Amino acid sequence: MLYSKEKQIFVKGTVSAVTNNVAVNVSKYQKTLHGFAVIDRQSVHVVGTENSVDNAADVLQYCLDTKTDVTQILWCTLGYINCLVVTCSEGLIIYDCDKQFKRIYTHNCEDKSMKEKYAKGIAAFECTYLCVGNSNGAIRVFGPDEDGQVVFLDRKLFHGAPITDMSSYKHNLVSCDESGCTVLSQIDCGELMIIARSKIFGGLSFRHPCTTTEMTRVGLMAVGYGCGTIRMFDPTVKLINGDAEDELPMMVQISAHARCVTSMSAAKDADLLLSVSEDSWIRVWKISSTVIIIMNTNIFCKLPTILPFQTVTLVYCYMKEDTMFVGCQFITRNGSKFCTTAYDSPYITCYTLNQL
Repeated sequence: MLYSKEKQIFVKGTVSAVTNNVAVNVSKYQKTLHGFAVIDRQSVHVVGTENSVDNAADVLQYCLDTKTDVTQILWCTLGYINCLVVTCSEGLIIYDCDKQFKRIYTHNCEDKSMKEKYAKGIAAFECTYLCVGNSNGAIRVFGPDEDGQVVFLDRKLFHGAPITDMSSYKHNLVSCDESGCTVLSQIDCGELMIIARSKIFGGLSFRHPCTTTEMTRVGLMAVGYGCGTIRMFDPTVKLINGDAEDELPMMVQISAHARCVTSMSAAKDADLLLSVSEDSWIRVWKISSTVIIIMNTNIFCKLPTILPFQTVTLVYCYMKEDTMFVGCQFITRNGSKFCTTAYDSPYITCYTLNQL
């Protein structure tokens, strides 16, 4: 696979050094692509897809000033509302994209008694539920009521360290934190239930935090770390630990980057995973899943053992010298286009797959 630079989208500001610092509306429920959003300290800049360097002055841009430090952004649909969700040091802010980004809901996550100082990590479930992480390891669940208004539903403390990112697939939620722990939970009628958690890799003196996570289209959990490693877990495979929660075994480990993995994106309709890092590299990975059948020789159990097996292949890489990438996302659901952002840059750079 060979991608080439398609265009640069101008932003009236600069991109902050925040992980996962770009959001693109690729919802299958929307007929048109609303555009891109990036974090610029206490503001969120929203631009349209037509806003290239050539005609930047002719296209309307929105600047959403939160007056607090923004930590993450996500486009999603809640009920019938097309939303831009923003987490910040104040808590949660939801904007209605169809009403010129009117602020329709806020939730203050700050609680000094529970050491909740800021929100980070956002995941949405099929237009119904919205999950938001917090600095003390708690996850809050929101959803629309009978009148279509967003309301608070549930709060669960699943982590012992600040949550850094979350992602969802069907009814599964994967969340990760600064201690290097990844938790798999499931949502049922607005309530979260923990299913399993991964072990913390490395010793006490050299633990690396989780920085970004993605769920692939087949449900695999991909987690990026501060050391540049990407690890994959299969939520269908768990190790029973007696009284403790089940453990998620690692299926694949990739020495993906030389420095911190700052953002990842999984194509919605293809087995592709995009990753960027502080090491100036962009990489696209191809995920292949197979099944291994092991014949059982035990006379009391003649049924074969079926084990899932994943392989990850590097299909594209590109290095932009002296660039600290902080965001990436596939623009198209089939992975034919993606975009990246870099620290202190006023541009969103788009790439497209060359047609052979």
